Amino acid sequence: MRRTALAATAAAAALIACAQTAALAATPTPSSMAGTAVNHTSEAKLDAYWTPQRLAKAKPLDAPAKAPSAKAPRSSDTAHGKPRLIPATKPSTKAVNSAAAASVWGTTGRLVFTVPGKGDYICTANVVTSNNHDVISTGRHCVIDIDTHQTFTNFRFAPGYDRGNAPHGWWNWRSMGWREDDTSPGGDNAFIVLSTGGNTGQHVQDVVGGSGIGFNWATNNYAHAIGVPGDKDYAVWCEGMPYDSYQGGVSLRNCIGLSGGASGGPFLANYQNDGSAVQTGSYFGSWGDAYWAYYRDAAWQVFNGAQNA
Repeated sequence: MRRTALAATAAAAALIACAQTAALAATPTPSSMAGTAVNHTSEAKLDAYWTPQRLAKAKPLDAPAKAPSAKAPRSSDTAHGKPRLIPATKPSTKAVNSAAAASVWGTTGRLVFTVPGKGDYICTANVVTSNNHDVISTGRHCVIDIDTHQTFTNFRFAPGYDRGNAPHGWWNWRSMGWREDDTSPGGDNAFIVLSTGGNTGQHVQDVVGGSGIGFNWATNNYAHAIGVPGDKDYAVWCEGMPYDSYQGGVSLRNCIGLSGGASGGPFLANYQNDGSAVQTGSYFGSWGDAYWAYYRDAAWQVFNGAQNA
């Protein structure tokens, strides 16, 4: 949501060239706009790590306990920049039912990962349309402790996850980026770049399609929100008219069901059965009303680096 000026090519190069492992503390880029990390664990080791037992025992990751103050300043770029839209895409593979897989119910899924020294956890992520067909969106607190800059690791994603069933298989990660410009809940945006994988060794977007993604959109569009909470183990949603909230984010009233594990789930405008929904934010948590970190220019810069990695 909040922005600095890093060229798209520099952001892309940072995602590829960052010489840190995800298990170590991350260092912000010189621009302080985005942080990045690269996976150095082999596919074979990641596959071996995520045994059925580990997947079953992974715990929901709650949002950081501190709630924003009503008097806290909004981030510097809460004024809208240039509106951007990358339209939704349907699957390119013939191996799945295109009509079903193009929907957000097919692109949203479970994200599992390890917090070093603490254990294995779950969040929610969503496949968004990208140049490399490999990008998923999630919450920043699902990839890094922004206070200590300890990055998490062992990321794995299953689109369409439902009560232990991963219909398309699992994808491992290769890099990720997150917002550094605003450490408040309003900056809680992150994007993970996946390796080819799943049941058929393809790009995730080619298998399930990708949601549209929008930046600097008006905040008064009727919205749907989806997450995969741990206590239900399947995707649930809420909907309503959002209102401008703390630090440039948006909130929904009476949003029931997005409990632990739903973090990182998509906030969607133009929800349609044909899969043309547009993600405009990522789920952070709730202080009575549910809260999403809205996509603005800084989120665009992070996403653009990810989609070109």
